[in-house]
Amino acid sequence: FGSSSSSTLLSCFVDFVAFCIFSSSTTMTDVKSFIEAPPSKIRVAYNTRDLLLYAIGIGSTDPRYVYEKDPNFAAFPTYPICLTFKGDSPDVLSFPPPAMSAVRTPALEGVKVGLDAEKIIEKINELPTTATELILEGRLAGVHKRGSGALTENIYELKDETGKIYYRIISAGFAVGAKNFKDAGVSFSRQIKAPKEEPKYVIETKIDEFNANIFRLSGDYNPLHVDPQAAKKGGFETPIIHGLCSLGHTTRCVLDAVAGGDAKRFKSVRMRFASPVIPGQTLQVRIWPASATEVKFETMVKETGKVCISNGMMELHPAGKL
Repeated sequence: FGSSSSSTLLSCFVDFVAFCIFSSSTTMTDVKSFIEAPPSKIRVAYNTRDLLLYAIGIGSTDPRYVYEKDPNFAAFPTYPICLTFKGDSPDVLSFPPPAMSAVRTPALEGVKVGLDAEKIIEKINELPTTATELILEGRLAGVHKRGSGALTENIYELKDETGKIYYRIISAGFAVGAKNFKDAGVSFSRQIKAPKEEPKYVIETKIDEFNANIFRLSGDYNPLHVDPQAAKKGGFETPIIHGLCSLGHTTRCVLDAVAGGDAKRFKSVRMRFASPVIPGQTLQVRIWPASATEVKFETMVKETGKVCISNGMMELHPAGKL
């Protein structure tokens, strides 16, 4: 080829490479900027009645959680997760509620459906048990490729006007089909396998057929939990129990078994949602104390033998240091 032809080919090649680079960069979702953005500040509020209603919604009959005049009355330790839905509203909310949508997250390409994946709830200080207004600061912590989609993790800190932190919460979702993004931020998720030996404790708790009707009053008004038509649109044959309701029942069973139900001993809990639970089914919580302060667990549906909550770990404060 002549120099002119060579120059033309080189020019075309450079243009082609530039096109590929440009095309590639424009199809990748910008995740990093969302992670680096300032946290959203969400005003949240609750009162004593809210604490009582939540405790009843997760099957508690313990006077420390269901009777406000009990000398040891306290907020059940997992209650704050509801504030990520409830916000400061005293009434019924549309779904998704404003508090749930407050944290800015990227619109990932290819997403078919979003699933609740994992929760981590860490108590820093005891919650007040009277009418209280707090601030929930939330931001996107990380987005990482997992299997057929993306694990997205939001981190929240529940604090008062002085900056005192009461709780830290990690809420992870799985975006099925998500593509064209680069891993960014941090991941708090870690693998916790249930031991092969028989559990030390097996606690059963039956889910009342109307449990979802009660639990939704704590802030999660997603209609698929009570409306058969909404459930079918969501791909379920019948309404399913809230994942957070199963989380509450499970935490209650574990705390009762290893710490006498004492909220002061609760430090943190983490778990993954593995499969749905139907109203009327029985949860079978299998518990393996790993040490004086760490407890592994998983929850199965007794009627089907399927694991509905996996990757379970509760951390406790030592009994002697309270």
